[in-house]
Amino acid sequence: METREIQINNIINKGIIEANIEFAQNHNTPLSIVKFGYDVDLEDSFFFKDLISFIHSFSDFNSILQQPNDTFIIFLRDCKIHEAKSIITQMIQKIKFKFKTEITNIGITLLHENDTYKTLLDRLDKYYVMSKLSSKTKTFYGTSDFDFYETQSDKKVLNNIFKKVSDIKLYNFYQGLPITEKVQVLKFDQGLIQIKIDPIKLPFYEIEKFTFIQHDLIPAIIKASITKIEPNKSLMVLSNLEFLDSSPVERSGIRVEPERNIYASLSLENKKLLEGSIISLSENSVVLDVKPTNLETLTKNPLWNTELTLQFQIPTKKSFLTMVKTKAVLYSIINNKIVLNITPNRLIKSKLRTYIALRQTGLIGDLKRELKKFN
Repeated sequence: METREIQINNIINKGIIEANIEFAQNHNTPLSIVKFGYDVDLEDSFFFKDLISFIHSFSDFNSILQQPNDTFIIFLRDCKIHEAKSIITQMIQKIKFKFKTEITNIGITLLHENDTYKTLLDRLDKYYVMSKLSSKTKTFYGTSDFDFYETQSDKKVLNNIFKKVSDIKLYNFYQGLPITEKVQVLKFDQGLIQIKIDPIKLPFYEIEKFTFIQHDLIPAIIKASITKIEPNKSLMVLSNLEFLDSSPVERSGIRVEPERNIYASLSLENKKLLEGSIISLSENSVVLDVKPTNLETLTKNPLWNTELTLQFQIPTKKSFLTMVKTKAVLYSIINNKIVLNITPNRLIKSKLRTYIALRQTGLIGDLKRELKKFN
């Protein structure tokens, strides 16, 4: 039999959940809800307190509720499911780096206009259980309208969604610079999407092979081939729809590609490990291109979860060079490319922001000149 304290806690939690649901539905605002598991070690209560405090602040001080069996719920108000997934992904990475611990079982869903306490929690539990049963560390997510894991090849489901909400957002990148456009789906048939686009951007799409699609009711980003463009009608046809578990659209912060070579060195405890050329960078991460011979040392001993030091120079507004030195953690190794998550201090972050803004201005000018060639 439940103790009085547990009964009271359950009543309070249910009341908070129902209040969040009611507020979002009454104000017609998006609400994402996240469930994750974490085995609490009561012998190290200070560690757990610090961890929860970090999660609370990282989620913008939204409600965090304790549930049975070492599970917790976070509400992300005014947050659509794409943004929620991005926030949680960043949070997991930062927890892994800051606390040297992992949160592996996560379910995410989006509140539907007709959801009740039971339907919302049942759907959330479904994705959490799927994550727990998965052999791989993974976040599972879905909405009431679209269950990616059951219906990813079901064209009828997509057709119903596009009829319900025809608005989609297209994402492309020009040397890292994001180019977005809101468009409407005019027709969806046999896996082909017909849309009307801004005629000013036609020249840009004519040199692209694919685009990324974001829809508020579809939890996964869709990559689509640009199959046909009709300039006279400003129409574009997309095909070969591919649902992505992660995509450039979900990056945290703006990413740019350097105008000229920027060489960087990676070291451990003041001992240089390797050198490489920066392919792209943002405030939070850097991608390096490394020669295969220099990469051998790292692939033999990848140093996952190890704090490294990344150092390079970037140009300033006056064309001088300024030094960037920051902590870095290895995120992935793909062929000869190394992806590093970085945690710059305020000064270094300011330098990076200035460089990114400077590079953005240059890229916008370049893009305008490219588009003029087609006029």
